[in-house]
Amino acid sequence: MKSIKETLKQNFLKVLVLSLVFTSAFARNNFNNDAPKHKTFVLVHGAWQAAFVWDEVKAQLEKQGHHVIAVELQGHGKDQSALADATLDNYVAKVTAAINSVDGKVILVGHSLGGAIITQTATKVPGKIEKLVYIAGFVPPTGKSLNDLAKQDPNPGITPELLVLPPDYSTVTFANPEVNIPELFLKDGSKQQKELMVKNLKPEPTAPMGTPLQYDPKVFAGLDKYYVYTTQDRAISYTAQQQMVKAAGITKTFTIEASHSPFVSKPAEVVTILLNLTK
Repeated sequence: MKSIKETLKQNFLKVLVLSLVFTSAFARNNFNNDAPKHKTFVLVHGAWQAAFVWDEVKAQLEKQGHHVIAVELQGHGKDQSALADATLDNYVAKVTAAINSVDGKVILVGHSLGGAIITQTATKVPGKIEKLVYIAGFVPPTGKSLNDLAKQDPNPGITPELLVLPPDYSTVTFANPEVNIPELFLKDGSKQQKELMVKNLKPEPTAPMGTPLQYDPKVFAGLDKYYVYTTQDRAISYTAQQQMVKAAGITKTFTIEASHSPFVSKPAEVVTILLNLTK
């Protein structure tokens, strides 16, 4: 028979082993909880811009291990699609394809015109949307277009006398882009940033901006939504942004003291906000 001493020794060893196993498991779980949660961001640019405006934000997010897709809309940037392909439905289809190209949910981000696009897209594939983020973005209610909201801006910066349209009204651009683009979109940007945006300017298709959105308000209400205000904005006034946020029922907001394109002029601030949404 075992002595009392041997029995106590064996029991002590069992307790010690169990304690080590529990501690190891706890450490693994704690490490996993503290590990960064890598996300997929889908970024949608606005009018008179293209995917290149997200370059710095994309690079910084990728350094943190996140997957980033910057969508190039039809007729913008390097995309050579025919003007007829630049429709709201086709924009939405392209963003949807980007979302469906990855497993799991995404954080969908839209700027300016991109706000209208992500609104329509997210309500079509709500199960794929983790968070919906507007950066100085339009948020049209169903049945309304971007143009409808733009007309309600009490302090519009983009006025008819600044614009040039062809006889068929298929596109719109600026009469003096070297002045208008920096003033309206990148007042706080560097000389190099302003020149890059002017250099990449292409006439903007008008049809998507005049097309009313069609979606289920209940689906939209159920999405996790955020808005980033740009208080020095001259393209969409801060007041107009506040009006849209209130009407859309968005309660979670951030503020950047910047002009219309903070992802160019202040990318670190935009990245900080987006990283906060991954926690």
